[in-house]
Amino acid sequence: METARIGVSLPFRAEGPAEEHVGCRKTFDSRDMDRFLTALYREIHEASADCDDLLVREIVFGNGSAAHFTADDLMRMVSEIKKQFHVSPQAVIRFTVTPAGFDFYKLSAIRQMRGSVCFELPALTDEGLQAGEYHCTAEQAAAALECCFQNGFRQFSVYLTARSMKEKEAEETLKRLLAMHPEAIRLRKDAADPFTDTVNRILEAEGWTRRDHCWTCEAIPDPAPCSVQIGCGPNAVSVFENTALRSTADFEYYCEHADDFEALVRQAEQDSI
Repeated sequence: METARIGVSLPFRAEGPAEEHVGCRKTFDSRDMDRFLTALYREIHEASADCDDLLVREIVFGNGSAAHFTADDLMRMVSEIKKQFHVSPQAVIRFTVTPAGFDFYKLSAIRQMRGSVCFELPALTDEGLQAGEYHCTAEQAAAALECCFQNGFRQFSVYLTARSMKEKEAEETLKRLLAMHPEAIRLRKDAADPFTDTVNRILEAEGWTRRDHCWTCEAIPDPAPCSVQIGCGPNAVSVFENTALRSTADFEYYCEHADDFEALVRQAEQDSI
């Protein structure tokens, strides 16, 4: 049986540099949320039709932030995927969240699903956060991580997104992160970034293991890659037989044609012309 990764592209994001998250809306309301979820469930149902021979080993929610959804929304999205696909009992479930929208109820929901969270942060210093255009302070960001740790939530990682952080800021950020014992620290895929060089040097000295642009503790095994990726949501990417296909980032078009994968791909091609 082939293994699969399901990547759900979330279309809502209230903070952060917009150009890095194609297809995300910075202005949205409850009606947009409802329209997206209805469309997503249609797409999940349609995408599962020819997947009886696939075993899902990873479910990842990203692009936009999961922080803008309620705990019930998060649980239902995972439930719909489990209902339609063969999902391994050991499947990895990961949500990308921003500190501003993180709370105890969402953490509890994710824990019930045996999931993990990836906090997306430019830094844990006020200077770095301001540079990244995030609407929270360094203390708020650190408090969200500390809440995660103190509540016994050990499976979390941090995605550092600063393009240009000073060495002192990078060292302070890493010092605070390492004290909370995350399982992984993920970096922007930009080898020329001087911030990345600083982080690499510090983590290597701390004995962490590097896998591409992700640093992990020695105890975390290297996961085997899945042979198929099924993308759901606006601007999602699917990979079949080593061929990548991207869906349209147009929110309105997606909501109307979510159950027609070929139409979503054709519209994405038109968008790029």
